[in-house]
Amino acid sequence: MIFDTLHRTCSFINMTNKICAKCSQAIPNNWLIFEDRYYHAQCFNCSSCRRVIDVRETFNQNGAQIICGNCNVSVNLPKCLICRQPVQGQRLIYMNQSFHFSCKKCARCGVPFQEGQANDIKILQNGDFLHKTC
Repeated sequence: MIFDTLHRTCSFINMTNKICAKCSQAIPNNWLIFEDRYYHAQCFNCSSCRRVIDVRETFNQNGAQIICGNCNVSVNLPKCLICRQPVQGQRLIYMNQSFHFSCKKCARCGVPFQEGQANDIKILQNGDFLHKTC
């Protein structure tokens, strides 16, 4: 009788719910497995934007963080030194620093630069950007 009780207890422990790697709560059914860890479907989300990641979409891992494809593009883009947002497309680069054209303004007239004006910009020794016409 004692053996039978121990056997049932061990079986019960082995049959317990999976534990979610994200929220540490039991998963009664319908779980995801990623790198030998279990997740609730709603807990498998992007560490950056918090959006739930569908198992069919592309995502990346950065250490313990799971990053959706959209955020991965943003994470790997250079950031504008002024607004700190990712810079896609054309950008101004000075001393290994990136800027959106619209964030960087002429030091004399204060007018922001526009894409396509790269050849019309003069950079002074102190790092100020000027329109060539200013």
